[in-house]
Amino acid sequence: MVSGANTATPTVNAAGTYTLTVTNTVNGCTATDAAAVTLNDAVPNVSAGLDKILTCLVTSVVLDGSSTTPGVSYSWTTSDGNIVSGANTATPTVNAAGTYTLTVTNTANGCTATDAAAVTLNDAVPNVSAGLDKVLTCLVTSVTLDGSSTTPGVSYLWTTSDGNIVSGANTATPTVNAAGTIL
Repeated sequence: MVSGANTATPTVNAAGTYTLTVTNTVNGCTATDAAAVTLNDAVPNVSAGLDKILTCLVTSVVLDGSSTTPGVSYSWTTSDGNIVSGANTATPTVNAAGTYTLTVTNTANGCTATDAAAVTLNDAVPNVSAGLDKVLTCLVTSVTLDGSSTTPGVSYLWTTSDGNIVSGANTATPTVNAAGTIL
């Protein structure tokens, strides 16, 4: 017991059975009753989900938080990212790299648990070379351009507003047969 043992309203801080004895000061008769104090300190389970990656094409992601504990509330926070929407849901939308912390609160007892998910940014621009300029003449009516990239896993797309790509627009080395600017 913390305080108030000789009052009708003591303060306690531990689970147990507490017995109240009331004495009639005129005749000395007593009566008792008991109150049980139980402990509900069940911490909810929490998962912030898998880490996510933002790219030049994927500029926002939805985090996958969850808890199998019934009756919980969700709260996401970050000190270095950006929550676009849904900060108080299991699945917020974010659009910046950072660490996102999910706090799950058991609404029945106020106990909390946390987990974090990382969002990283992969916006490395591939290197590119269109190669040397080429010259068309009366004898040389088509040329093959020499594009390249040393970045692995790239795709190629050649376009022009004033020339003509004969073939290979989706390769590093297209064939062209008209003067123009290749983009």
